Amino acid sequence: MKNKIKKNKLSAHVLVIDDDRRLNKLLQKFLYDNDHSVDTALDSKSAKIKMSSVKYDIIILDIMMPGESGLELLPYIQKKYKTPVLMLSAMKETKHKIDGLEKGADDYLGKPFEPKELLLRIEAILKRVNSIELTREKKSKLIRLGKISYDSVSNIIWKNNKKIFLTYKEGLVLKELINSNGVTIDRYSLTNKLQLGERSIDITISRLRKKIEDNPKLPEYILTDRGKGYIINNEIRENLWD
Repeated sequence: MKNKIKKNKLSAHVLVIDDDRRLNKLLQKFLYDNDHSVDTALDSKSAKIKMSSVKYDIIILDIMMPGESGLELLPYIQKKYKTPVLMLSAMKETKHKIDGLEKGADDYLGKPFEPKELLLRIEAILKRVNSIELTREKKSKLIRLGKISYDSVSNIIWKNNKKIFLTYKEGLVLKELINSNGVTIDRYSLTNKLQLGERSIDITISRLRKKIEDNPKLPEYILTDRGKGYIINNEIRENLWD
């Protein structure tokens, strides 16, 4: 498989589930070279363990695997995680393609395949899913700050077409800063209101900056008011609560 084809606008965390170790390694390198993070699993058991601890953006799932097949695993993924699934199969029969699509697969690709086609299909699925989620967010409580959008309901930030998940603590702190309307909030007020330790507040701010800022060491969004506390840069706020 060749190296990077083009600059990818949508970076995703991908899980490849296939009992072919060689194919897993090839896909892992190829997708990584095209800006995606990739984990692999050889069977449904190991895949379920990984899905329980990581929220994947898309899953590449082989139909024929030892033990539980891809077609048997698919309903579990759809019901529990609702993660988009691209199915793979060396079997060319139309029946397997139809079975997979009927059970909720987003797309299907027969083996062997061109790596570029796989990449394009992944990108098409991601764009479609992101478009749907953005539309939903417009109907929810969406906060815009410069180049980022934050939905306080789903606790998700959108930046450069990339979906960034916040932890519960990160969401609490960010909402508190946003609701302050450009007024500095001192550490004592944050720790008292959110029932978090002072050290925990500083760590949470640091993690938020790593997720939000282009350069966490020179923040544009979450500013430090020396000797006082933290403040959201009110000058970059476009509109609050659409």
